[in-house]
Amino acid sequence: MDRGSLLKIVFAALLAGAVAWIYASGAYEELDPATMREWFRNVGPWGGVLFVGAYACLQPFGVNGLVFLLSAPLIWSPTDAFLLNWAGTVGTGLFSFFVARFVARDWIQQRLPRRIRRFDERLQTHGFRTVFLLRLIFYTTPTVQWALGVSRVAFAPFLAATVLGVAPFTLMTTLVGIRVAKWIEEHPVATWPWEQIWPFLVIAVVVIAAISVFILRKWRAQAVD
Repeated sequence: MDRGSLLKIVFAALLAGAVAWIYASGAYEELDPATMREWFRNVGPWGGVLFVGAYACLQPFGVNGLVFLLSAPLIWSPTDAFLLNWAGTVGTGLFSFFVARFVARDWIQQRLPRRIRRFDERLQTHGFRTVFLLRLIFYTTPTVQWALGVSRVAFAPFLAATVLGVAPFTLMTTLVGIRVAKWIEEHPVATWPWEQIWPFLVIAVVVIAAISVFILRKWRAQAVD
C-alpha cells in the first residue's frame, strides 16, 4: 500500500470518528440550519467572505465542493446562495491556477498524468473553448484544476471560460440545495433519530472513501498508460 492510499484511509477513519463524535457529544443539535443562519447573520458580510475563502482554498486540496454548494442555501437566500457558490467555485479555479503556475509549478507538473498533459497544446491554441468544455465536463476536479495552472493557457480565456463553464452545474446544485434546505426546515436535524442512523453514517463514510480510493487509483493507472 502506497503512502497516498494510507493517508486516504486515515482520513476516512478520522471522518468516521468525527461523525461518531457529533452524535456522542450531542453536537448534532447545533447543526440546525436556523442556528447556522443566525451565526452567519451575526458576522454580517464577513460570513460570505469566510464561506468563499474556505471554499476557494479547501476544495483544490480534496474537500468535496458539494459540501459548500449544498450548504449555502441552508444559510442564505436562493439568490445570495447561488452568487456565493458561483464566486467560491470560480475562486477555487483562481486559487489552483495561481498556486500551480507561480508557487508549485514544477512539483505539480511532475505528478500530473500524461493524459492530462496532452491537453497543453490544445489549451494554448484554443484556450477558451478547451477550458469551457473541461469545466462543463469535469467542473472543479482537483487534477484538472492543477493541470490548467501548469498549462500554457492564457489567463484571460481561462478566467472567462471558468466563469461561464461552472455556472450551469453551480446553478443546478444550488437548486438541489434549496430543496434540501426546505426539507431540513420541515424536519429539523435535532429531531432525527441519531441513535439509529449514526452507525450507518459511519459505515457509509468508510465505504464511500474506500470506493473513491479504488476508482482514483484505477483512473491514475489508466492515465499513466
